[in-house]
Amino acid sequence: MKIQLSISLLASNRADSLERCLDSLRPLLMKVPSELIIVYTGTDERVREIAARYTDKIIPFAWCNNFSAARNVGLWAAKGEWFLYIDDDEWFEDTSEICDFFLSGEYRQYHSACYIQRNYLEWDGIHHSDFTAFRMAERIPGIAFQNTVHEELSPRFNPCKYFHAYVHHYGYISDKSIKGSDKTERNLPLLLKNIQERPDFIKNYLQTVQEYASAKMWDKAEEYCRKARELCKNQKDPYYRLWLQVNLIAILYEKGNKEQTEQEALSILEMEDPCELVCLEFYTTLLAIYAEQNKTDNVLYYGQKFEKTLRYMDDHPDLWNKQSYGMITEERIKLPKRLYQIRINCAEAALKKGDARQAIDFLRLLPWNEEYWMQRYYSNFDFWKKEYPADFQKLLEEFPEHCPYTLLQKARRQIQKSKKDDALESLLCCMEATESYYLKYQVLEEAISQRMNPSVLVKRMDLDTWKQCTQNLINRSSLLGLENIKSAIKMLRQDASVYGLWLDMLLREKKLIQGYLSGNTLFSELSTYISCILDFYKTLYQYHLFEIEQRNLLPKDCRFALFLSEALQNAANQKPAEAIHLFRTALRYRPSMTGVIKEIIREMAETVKNPTQSKEEFQKLAKQTKQALKEMITNGQYQEALSVVTQLSVLLPDDLELLRLRQTIFQQVAR
Repeated sequence: MKIQLSISLLASNRADSLERCLDSLRPLLMKVPSELIIVYTGTDERVREIAARYTDKIIPFAWCNNFSAARNVGLWAAKGEWFLYIDDDEWFEDTSEICDFFLSGEYRQYHSACYIQRNYLEWDGIHHSDFTAFRMAERIPGIAFQNTVHEELSPRFNPCKYFHAYVHHYGYISDKSIKGSDKTERNLPLLLKNIQERPDFIKNYLQTVQEYASAKMWDKAEEYCRKARELCKNQKDPYYRLWLQVNLIAILYEKGNKEQTEQEALSILEMEDPCELVCLEFYTTLLAIYAEQNKTDNVLYYGQKFEKTLRYMDDHPDLWNKQSYGMITEERIKLPKRLYQIRINCAEAALKKGDARQAIDFLRLLPWNEEYWMQRYYSNFDFWKKEYPADFQKLLEEFPEHCPYTLLQKARRQIQKSKKDDALESLLCCMEATESYYLKYQVLEEAISQRMNPSVLVKRMDLDTWKQCTQNLINRSSLLGLENIKSAIKMLRQDASVYGLWLDMLLREKKLIQGYLSGNTLFSELSTYISCILDFYKTLYQYHLFEIEQRNLLPKDCRFALFLSEALQNAANQKPAEAIHLFRTALRYRPSMTGVIKEIIREMAETVKNPTQSKEEFQKLAKQTKQALKEMITNGQYQEALSVVTQLSVLLPDDLELLRLRQTIFQQVAR
């Protein structure tokens, strides 16, 4: 049986990623008559050991700063009808499509193939850009790798098969802390040297532009992009022209020169007759510029051209493959965040023009069944509701009934009609249908302001979201009304106690911080506040975690409450020094309570200074002395009264009655 496919890769010193790469190739190697060739360019013995578990065909290669030379070693050793190459820091998500391509015999209808390289922008594995990589070809005489860096197989023959299969690639995430990890630092010197040696080889310019852009060296990226465009005038390859058109405009936009970006984009559209894919890229950039500049007519004009061109491409899907090159693909044009923002901007432009019908046309193109994306635009809808009330009502009639935003507006209409039971049901449906904090908060705010029982709503909400929402509720409590908050707490403490405790705690915390409390009232409120926190966490955590040696496992606000509780106990037991130390320790966990704790410590210090203040005998004597002062004032004995009040003021610094008497005496003496 013939070998249908030779798979080759360069193995350097990346042992960890190599094993993942080879493991992803295992289904392909097991199903398709194939061979694996590993060109060993590294020095790590672990790499050789891993490679030996997957193949006997390991070819040592002394690295010479030439990727094509290394790749050609694997190519020349290949025996398969087709050749596939991959990097040792990439791995396939799924090779089923490629397996079927060979097992069905479909590969005989093509001469080359591309799969997708998914380049991640961060280690979170979420944000990425897809690159259509030419990595597979029929092995015919004369085919070879060229270019010392960013190597590629040449010549490339059509027809070309475009796979949806993709490899994961984190290699372009630069880690400056690791020497030699930045590929731009490695690649640029090689590319610039190649340009000197082969000044007419345009591919080197393209790669240089890409490296400078990756490093955000926009002036250099523009310089080499323009040099490449000059060379491209003598090139027949339309893909180079396409790539350079798109990247020149992208570079100018990144440089921040919006006027030049607009002028050059319009010039290329008019003078160079770009393909549809380039037009879509340019329309996207122009729409971003015009939306930022609030040029409503321009937004609508290019928004319509964008959608018309997009429909044309979708009606002729073969054009996506024919016109795609590198990262300029259908996926890039339809990147959800960018595509949906275009439609939101166009809808808003139509509203500014008073054209609700056109706004509806753009809004219908949004992914209404994908709440993950739609929740990003709820704040836009609220803004439109405020700015364009009449036209917005026309839009709202077109919103799907199941949309969480629609359900919230429905609840508000029901409230206006005094149908609170129906409104609560709509609010519940909204809460269940959305993961948007923005909407969840509004649902709670609506329920609490209308004195509805929020218990049924909060049971559909996780505690993290509840904490966020309640903090916002407390911050806006002056708008909601303090009595509404207290009513909500009462209902929650009965039906959803954990949620009620947290809201109660936040309200009491606000009262402590902003309420100017003092004396017994301050100590009483602080004690209740502590109880709310501890009751909340004792509901969630096992009892043994509250033991001293386990407390570091508890959240900071819980530890704060524990220290406060111990401080109050010490204060009650006439141990002021220990209490003050614990109060200050507690502040490490809740600095926002500094004002409250300072006031408590001040009051305790005053009590220590004046221990007789609390004795019954002293209070009785003070009362008698103040009565004598009043009689002295009545009899005009101001000098005698002055002597007495001066001594008594030291002993009763907080006595307001004595404060008033003191002022009366000083006023009379001063005459």
